[in-house]
Amino acid sequence: MVKIGVHLFPRVSYQQVVLTLPKQLRIPFHNHSNQKRLYSGFMVLAEACLSALIQAHFKTDTYEIFVIFFIHIHSCNGNYNPHLHVILAGGAFFPSN
Repeated sequence: MVKIGVHLFPRVSYQQVVLTLPKQLRIPFHNHSNQKRLYSGFMVLAEACLSALIQAHFKTDTYEIFVIFFIHIHSCNGNYNPHLHVILAGGAFFPSN
């Protein structure tokens, strides 16, 4: 994370979160005619869940989180395993500032 952090916002720490599609949904995802829409929805849902989790922890919804998503379709052994690598900033942005 240090290497990528120097290219983003100074003095902000970053964490990686990996979110994996449940095994029961992999075959329907793989066979769906519009995978692009499903993957896009997966990222939107992931951002909403992370944001809700962080807002609940800090008991406020007056800020926005900063995330970067990378989608991987296969695991390192070549099996179909859609998952997201999320770079999550260790801070928040207040839209009013």
